[in-house]
Parts: sequence; structure tokens; C-alpha cells
Amino acid sequence: MHSNERSWQEHDHLQWLGREAPRYTSYPSAHHFAPVTTTTYASWLQALTPQTSVGLYVHVPFCEQMCWFCGCNTQITRRYDPVEAYVDNLIAEIRLIFDVLAFRPRVHALHFGGGSPGILTPASLTRLMTVLHQTFDIEAGAEISIELDPRRVSRDKVLAYTLAGFNRVSLGVQDTQAQVQAAINRIQPMDEVRKACDLLYAHDIADLGIDLIYGLPHQTATTLESTLEDVSRLAPSRISAFSYAHVPWVKKHQRLIDAAALPDTGEKARQYLQIASQLQAMGYVAVGIDHFARADDGLARAVRDRTLRRNFMGYTDLPNDRLIGLGASSISGLDQGLAQNITQATSYQTAVKSGVLPTVRGWAYRGDDRVRGEIISQLMCFFRVDLGEILARLGRALDDLDQELDALAPFAEAGLVTIDKRVVTFDNPLKMLVRPVACVFDRYASREDGTQRYSRVA
Repeated sequence: MHSNERSWQEHDHLQWLGREAPRYTSYPSAHHFAPVTTTTYASWLQALTPQTSVGLYVHVPFCEQMCWFCGCNTQITRRYDPVEAYVDNLIAEIRLIFDVLAFRPRVHALHFGGGSPGILTPASLTRLMTVLHQTFDIEAGAEISIELDPRRVSRDKVLAYTLAGFNRVSLGVQDTQAQVQAAINRIQPMDEVRKACDLLYAHDIADLGIDLIYGLPHQTATTLESTLEDVSRLAPSRISAFSYAHVPWVKKHQRLIDAAALPDTGEKARQYLQIASQLQAMGYVAVGIDHFARADDGLARAVRDRTLRRNFMGYTDLPNDRLIGLGASSISGLDQGLAQNITQATSYQTAVKSGVLPTVRGWAYRGDDRVRGEIISQLMCFFRVDLGEILARLGRALDDLDQELDALAPFAEAGLVTIDKRVVTFDNPLKMLVRPVACVFDRYASREDGTQRYSRVA
């Protein structure tokens, strides 16, 4: 038994692992969003200046097959017509934003997510990129990335990615073992994954990320070891290892997963420790709660330089948090708040066709939101936060969060945190346990109705 495994068992940290807490890709969590009007969002866009840069996120909510573990906003289609119609409406939304803006904002990053944005044909992708370049000033060194299903990667598509300037790809591998793949409806032979990587490398897309999931049915220490060895041979610059969130009350297709085959909370903790230990032995640097990067990758440098950020796509080394989301369910983050588009693709398209921005909800920052958001972000990124420094810098009273400091006492007694004056440090190999610690500073996370709102910490 490893020493880090003994540590969490000795302190009975299972009580914290079983609790619910936000994943904190935003503050507040999207669970708390309220109505935001198109007029409000338009005013936020108009407040952008040429001196600031933004990221762009394009959501493509279509897949050819439903993976039973999926928690994304997507729909299944065997025909391309609905995808092509959706691209038409994405272009219409981009032009609506262009009408609102008084200039072409500088863009430091562009990311296509889904669903499976790899479903886009080269012609559709080219149309989209042409309009994006007309509307935005995409910087020469911008990170242009896309999430791909290895089974849908083709030579023609990879050539289109290269011509469009894509320089980073995230491949959804999840697990390489046949029994696990069958249990989650994601049959994906390793030969297919390897061929996809070879195509990308051959077309000079060298920054490759691999997405894995732990806590899936039938995963064991042996199968995970094999999966990690398979992935290491692909030589990715980044690897993410996300905890499977079994939320069949939210995602009904997850009922197709045999819950009896899922690991219990303690086993999930052991799986995480195994992944972290094995990847670090392979030379990857731990980044936040679930990312790993080669030492020469931007994420690893951002950890060393304390410039790491967390947003709706996970951890990033991008220069700021401003983001314009395009497409159904996408979320924008600007200086004044958060704005989310209509979630359902058909309703989104109806709104765009009517000539109005499809914004429907979000959050206008108020009170001490920025203070709490920065505290939570620093905990999630660096596992350490100096409350006194943040309060002073943002013009708040030094004792503003003394009640929250007192509320950390159970975590301190359990050995999860240390508190030195107003510096809070999280120190535990089970990095996901920082989520309930961060939750102490969340003004909106408490609930009184007893409903399940967040995924469990595991």
C-alpha cells in the first residue's frame, strides 16, 4: 500500500469524497444562473475594447452515436442535413454579434467543442472559419483547437484542420479496454486511435491531448495500467483524467450503464491515485485536479508561473478569462458576468433566425462575486490562496471572510487544509477534495430542498 493511500484512509476522507460540490469551471456554477436578456448581453459585448483579447468557443451539439457515459449537450444524427442547417445558424449568430460590436476583437484562442465537432465536413468547417475571420481578428499565434472522436478522423478532415490553422487537438479516448468500452457503448479499437494520432502528427498538428475517464464500469487497477501504457505510446503533450459523474436523473441515457459494475467511492479514489502516480512516473506534471502535462507544455509552465486558469473547458494557460460562446448552450464570460445561449439546438436556431442573440440566462456579477470567484479559482488551480492579499487588492475589509475561515475547521481537523493567518493551503493527494474546500467560499452553493444538484466528489 502506498503512503499516500494510507494517508487518506487514516483520516477517513471517504466522508468528503461522497459529498456533492460544483466542479467550478465558473463562479457561480451554472446551476445558479438566472435570466439574462439579450440587451444585457449586447451591452457587455459593446463594453469590449480593442486593448483586450477574447477567446472564442464554438459548440457543435451533434454526434453519430450516443456514448452512455456522456454528460455533454448533444443529439444523435445519422444525417448531415441537421448539422448543415445548424452551421447556417452559427454563421447567423456570428453575424448578429458582428452587428453588436463596433470593431473586430482580437482573439487569442478558438476552440470547437461538442458533442463531436469532428462531425463537420471540411466544407462546413471552411465556411465557419471564413466568417469567424471576417468578424474577429484571430491573432497569428492564437491557439486553435478542436475536440475529436478518433473513430471519425479522416485524411480529408485533418487536411482541412491544417489549412484552417488548427494547432491543438483533444482526442476522446476515455479507456482502451474492450470490456469497458462495451459497457459504455464506445467501441474504439486502439488501432483506430493510433491511426488518428499518426494522421494528426503527419499533418503537423503536434499538440495532442488525450481525454480519459476513471470510475467507469469494469475498470480495475490492471485495466487502468494497460490504458495508461497504451496512451503513453501516443506521446500526447497533455492527458486529462476526468471522474465519471453518474447522474442518470439528469442524463437519462446513463441508465443504460450497469450501476452495479461501477466502482464504489473508495475504489474511485484508488483509481485516481493510481492514474496520478503512473502518469507522473511517465514524466507528466500534475495540473489542477485532473490534468497532466509534459514539462515543456504550456499548462505545466502555467503551474510554475502561477498563471494557470480554469474555465468551461477545464484548465488553460490562456491570458485572460474573457470568452465569447457561440452555438446552443455555449456560455460567454465577460467582465460584467456570464451569459448562456439557449440549450436546445432547435430553439437556439429559431431564436437566431428571428434576428436576436440567443442569450437566455447567466449571471451578472454582484457584491463580492469577484472576490469569491478568485479565491475559488486559486484553490482549484494552485491549492493555496492568500485571502488577505485578495481582499486588500480588491478593496475589501480584511475580516470579510473570517466566518468562512472558521467554517474550514472540519477540513483542518481532517488534515485536508492548513491555515496560517489568512493563507489557506490544501495538501492531499486526492486533489478532487479541494472542491468541497472551495465550496466553503461559495455564497450560492447551499441548498435547502434536498435535491441532487452537483456531481459527487470522487
